Amino acid sequence: MASRFNQNSFQQLESVRPSRAQSEHQKSKSEKGITKVHHKSHASHHYNPLVIPCDWVLAENHAKARRVARELEVENQSACPCCGYSIERNDLEYDCDPLEMKFLGSGFPLFYMFIKYCIFILVEFWLLKGMFCLATDLMGDYCYNQEKIRVEKKSHNAIHDHLNKQHYHEHNEENQICGGSLWHFVSLANVYDREDIRIWQSNLSLVVVFANMVSFLFFRKAQRSIDIEVDESQVTPSDYTICVKNIPKLNEDYKEVLKNIFQNYAADGRELKVTKIVLVYNLDEVIELEEAQKEMIREKQEYLLENGLNFTDFKVKQLDEKLESLEQKIHDKEHELFINREKFAGIAFISFLTEEMKQLVLQHNPYTSWERTKAFFNNGLTGDIKEKGIIFEGHKLYVEEAPEPNDVDWEFIHIQTGQKVKARVIAWSISISFMAGCFFLIWFLSELAERMNEQVEEQEKKGIKDSLTQTIAFITSQSISWTVVFFNKFVIGKVYHLIVDLEKISNKTKFNISFARKQSVALFINTALISLVIDFFLTGNVIGKGGFIYNESNVFLLNAFIPPIVWFVDPWSIQKDYQRQKQQKNVKNCVLTQQEANEIMEMPDYSQAKRYGDIMKTMWFTFFYGDIIPLGILFSIMGLTLYYFVDKYNVLRRRTIKESLSKHLSIEMIEMLELIVIFTGIGNTIVSSILFGEVKWQDFIIIIIGIVYNLLPMEDISSVLFPLEQKDEVLSYYEAEEYFNTDYDRENPVTRREILHEISKKK
Repeated sequence: MASRFNQNSFQQLESVRPSRAQSEHQKSKSEKGITKVHHKSHASHHYNPLVIPCDWVLAENHAKARRVARELEVENQSACPCCGYSIERNDLEYDCDPLEMKFLGSGFPLFYMFIKYCIFILVEFWLLKGMFCLATDLMGDYCYNQEKIRVEKKSHNAIHDHLNKQHYHEHNEENQICGGSLWHFVSLANVYDREDIRIWQSNLSLVVVFANMVSFLFFRKAQRSIDIEVDESQVTPSDYTICVKNIPKLNEDYKEVLKNIFQNYAADGRELKVTKIVLVYNLDEVIELEEAQKEMIREKQEYLLENGLNFTDFKVKQLDEKLESLEQKIHDKEHELFINREKFAGIAFISFLTEEMKQLVLQHNPYTSWERTKAFFNNGLTGDIKEKGIIFEGHKLYVEEAPEPNDVDWEFIHIQTGQKVKARVIAWSISISFMAGCFFLIWFLSELAERMNEQVEEQEKKGIKDSLTQTIAFITSQSISWTVVFFNKFVIGKVYHLIVDLEKISNKTKFNISFARKQSVALFINTALISLVIDFFLTGNVIGKGGFIYNESNVFLLNAFIPPIVWFVDPWSIQKDYQRQKQQKNVKNCVLTQQEANEIMEMPDYSQAKRYGDIMKTMWFTFFYGDIIPLGILFSIMGLTLYYFVDKYNVLRRRTIKESLSKHLSIEMIEMLELIVIFTGIGNTIVSSILFGEVKWQDFIIIIIGIVYNLLPMEDISSVLFPLEQKDEVLSYYEAEEYFNTDYDRENPVTRREILHEISKKK
């Protein structure tokens, strides 16, 4: 039954002071390894991020505070005045258990467990089928026996007749002659005439699929177990906090209204205690002023570079006065947002005294996507007053788990649904256009390689050996796989990061989920599907020289080793080091602001979504083509193993982590990983139908099983099969506060300045 409210029913309640924790609660947290924040003076009122010239000692201290390392448990340790993080830290050992990285949030232990399970699934694929496929492919003789190939020309013609009936482009029959390279000898091409072997391989595909599905259930259990372990050992504001959306416009004090509702009516009349409410505001005007401020700083920097670092110059003083005026306007605007009810965005973070209270509110206030969709088309109003939950002024309040404070994207959280829908349509349009460009580029290279190979063959028939032409043909054939791998590593990630930025997503976990999804799909299309369409349907060159098997085998090899090698060399760190050294060598003429100096001293930012995209592309690609190119499975195992160690090293020594990602990213990635069941069936079906003119019943069954499996709620099924107990926090919110690295009011741009100033005065 819904709880209904209006403004006339609002009654202000007296807040109840909570009792303090008992010492044994403190002891229990210490035993779990929870680190107390001894000194977190997040900011000082003397710190000025816009000052020129910068203080390089402050910048170096900021870099130390932001490195990936545990805080030292000592009293009165110094903190960075910029970000508030402790400077004195203990580096983790390179061979540490990923669980020791739990202070970064559950996202990192879950990520490294994800890689381990991906390697396990690939090893499973290799042992159950890959080794057999490679052994039987080597036993074949189709690519060795050129005489046999000529005898088979009639069957090749039959295949081309089949293609022509389907309106495929007609090509020279010799494109179906085995190319004769090493890749062909260890591929399905070498048993082109052995149907008996292909039947055995198809039977083993069923075995692999069932083994994968069982593995996924245990995988989900392991991930949930890690998340629970991390959650119970770390105390964060989200343990006590909900996010409430669709709050209507009021003429009352929002905090008092919400406090009344959620203390008295949010859990079927049970009295709860609200400890803190942080409102979300429309920041568009603040962002506009900050952009104007950045532009003025650039103007000041350019003037100083052109006229020397004379800070007493009249023009410089004028610019300083304008900057000071802009800074005051930003302060005033933030204060105006705080008191102007019209700027409220209809979203609030509400913290309770205990985690149990938070869980009660979540249990008693469920909602569905359908409810939100109906409300969207009805200006936020709820049509059915019988819906379960809180109905306030005709609006159902949507209650959900709150993300961590530093997981919220405060710039976009206030954006209305309609604006987000438009932004995402634009983003998808750009994405499709970009992939179309990739398709035409690879098609052009494939056609060029095809013509060069034909020219070489014509010369060989005439007894002419032109080494230049042969070299060009070889380079052209190689350029396809190198282009694919280059685009995957350096172009697609950057482009899709910009595309997802356009979507204006409200928190960083959701941003990373969207980024990982789109990048995974784009990488898979670029790596697997574009070549398939071109080589199977346009050029018709599947097992010939420079054809599909040759190109995709090269991609398997390059995809396995180029990403971890590039990731180890780390050109992004090299570039950052160069920028840093360049500025520090020119200290006398440096015009960086303190904030810019802090940023340049940091290690490059780490993007977990990019890493997930790389791994997902490898998994999808391997299961899509693992049957036709079994050696690719072995390459992928070696590649992911290298990737695991290189990535862990980079995170611990060469990256700055600014995101506290939740378990939801890992869950979404498991959902995407489970698509390999479908991809196994689809890949086998396409290869068999085009290359051999047949569709095996085993592959058809695999596709059906894959679709059903991916439609089932596997996370719920895993929870039922492997129930795990998760305990609520025993500390109250007020007791837990001293363990928080941050909080919602400290991250909210509107309240941050005032809260940090208060903290600084207390310290």
